[in-house]
Amino acid sequence: MNYGLLSVAPDRTNQDLTYTPMDMETARVIADNWKYSPPYDFYNMTADPEDYQEFVTPELWPNFFLQVRQGGQLIGFLSGRVAEEGDCVEIGLGLRPDLTGRGLGRNFMRGNLKWIQQEYSGMEIRLSVALFNRRGIRVYESIGFKVIRHFTQVTNGGEYDFVEMKFVETRQGT
Repeated sequence: MNYGLLSVAPDRTNQDLTYTPMDMETARVIADNWKYSPPYDFYNMTADPEDYQEFVTPELWPNFFLQVRQGGQLIGFLSGRVAEEGDCVEIGLGLRPDLTGRGLGRNFMRGNLKWIQQEYSGMEIRLSVALFNRRGIRVYESIGFKVIRHFTQVTNGGEYDFVEMKFVETRQGT
C-alpha cells in the first residue's frame, strides 16, 4: 500500500510526534490496510480475528489508545492498559509498515516513553513481543527495556513464544 512519501530521518527528535486519541476511521485504516512483510505479517491485525475485533471496537479499547502522527501523517499507534494491581502500564504499539526497518524505532519508542511517563508518572512500563522479532527486541533493549520472562501464547491460529520486557532505566534522551 502506498502511504505517501514521508521523509523521516532516524536522528529526528521526539518533539514532532503528536499523540491524539484513536478514532474509528483511523483504527480501521490500521487494522485493514497496514500489511507487514513476512515474518512480521504476524502483526497484521487481520492475522487474528480476536485481535482485529478488539482493535476496531471502541468498547474494547484499553485505557489509552492513541494515533501517533509526525508532520500530520499517521506513523504509528500506542495503546496501554493499567494492570489490575494499578502499578504497571502494559503497552502495545505499531509503526506503519513502510517505516519499519529504517532505523526509526528508537525515536518512536522514545516519544512513546515520554508520553507514557508524563501521563502515568511513576508506573512501571511493560510490553510483550514475539520472540522471533529480534529487530523489535533490539530496539527495546537499546532504550532500557529488559527481558523479565519468556512465555507461550495462543494467537494467530497457533502457539508462539514471547518475551515480556520491563523498562528499567532512563537513558539520556528518553
